Amino acid sequence: MKKSLLWLTAALAVSVSAPASAAQYMFSFSGTNLFGSPAMAVGNGVFTTSNVSTIVGGRTAFAITSITGMVNGSAIVAPDAATYGNYFTTGPAFLDGTGLRFFTAAGNDIRFFFQDSVSKYRVNTFNPGATGFVTATSSLVAGVPEPATWAMMILGFGMTALAVRRKRSAFAASVA
Repeated sequence: MKKSLLWLTAALAVSVSAPASAAQYMFSFSGTNLFGSPAMAVGNGVFTTSNVSTIVGGRTAFAITSITGMVNGSAIVAPDAATYGNYFTTGPAFLDGTGLRFFTAAGNDIRFFFQDSVSKYRVNTFNPGATGFVTATSSLVAGVPEPATWAMMILGFGMTALAVRRKRSAFAASVA
């Protein structure tokens, strides 16, 4: 009985375990238009990346799989991975030169990238057209454990409690 319970527990832990989840990074940017009006974009949100790394432009990079947030009060609705880079990179800049392209609910086409020649982030908007260097930041969002992690943790606590209870029962039987 004890061995079958142990094997069942091990099989359950293996079957529920899953690969590590993707990371999420908060981002924000703001700046002024290089050519006067209209005002440059101000945006913030969250990138979700894959958990598989690759090398892009000599930097370790992770594909951005989704973007949420706002730019100039309009929701970000879709990244366009087919025509632009869409990689979150490590190193001195969190975006590489190919950068990121996405759209907003208001119909803006946004290109957000790091311009190596001047070591600054830049945002280009189309419809309306504007371009400018921006101050940009990024930080890792604290992860939430996956369901498999919770299941294994609860199972571990249960097994520990069972072991303590059995030792206590064996000790009580030996004293009596």
